[in-house]
Parts: sequence; C-alpha cells; structure tokens
Amino acid sequence: MATGVEIIETRALPRRRVDVRAVLGDPRWRLFVGLVVLNLIDLVTTSMVLTRGGSERNPFVQPFVDDIWQVGVLKGLVLVLIAVLLGRCRQSRIAEVALAATTGWYVAVVSWNVAVLTIV
Repeated sequence: MATGVEIIETRALPRRRVDVRAVLGDPRWRLFVGLVVLNLIDLVTTSMVLTRGGSERNPFVQPFVDDIWQVGVLKGLVLVLIAVLLGRCRQSRIAEVALAATTGWYVAVVSWNVAVLTIV
C-alpha cells in the first residue's frame, strides 16, 4: 500500500573535532585571537572618541559610523572571513605575513585611539 511518503536514507556527515590545544599552539591562531581582541578594543575606543567629538578617519567605516553596531557587524564579518581563509590556507607564508601585518596595524590603530582619548 503506497502512502505517498518516501523515506530517504541519509548518512550523517562525519564530525570534525577541533583540537583546541593544537589551535592555540598555532601562532597564526594566537595572532588571530589577538586581532579579535584588538578589534574589540578599537570598537570601544573609537566609540569613546566619537562621543567626545572626534571623527572617524577610516574611509571604509565612515558610512557606518553613526551606528556603532553596524561597525561591529562589519568588523565581525571581516574577522569571520579571515578565520575561514586561515583555516583554508594552513601552510601559507603569505597568510601568516598578512595576518601579522594586520595585527600590527591594529596595535597602531588602538594606540592612536588611546592617544586621541588623552587629548579630547
């Protein structure tokens, strides 16, 4: 007797376990965690600068500067993209150098924001 319902057998995808110790032992992922923290500090210090009358100089962020949550979402999306690229480029020296340079850049940005906060 046909009921009109077809049962399809599915197979579960194998689960990939992430070894947290191995990830944290990888200098690229430690740099990435540092980059995430620096982006959060940048978000907070930029917000503080703006509330004290400062202005945003990053041309990519200027259109979103009226809503700090939009800036946070934008930063989050970029960080997700970086994480995906790091996961796919496991042995890429270019990815390592780019990540180190970006992290260094954010150290400079956060330092600048803190310096501006001491003035305004």
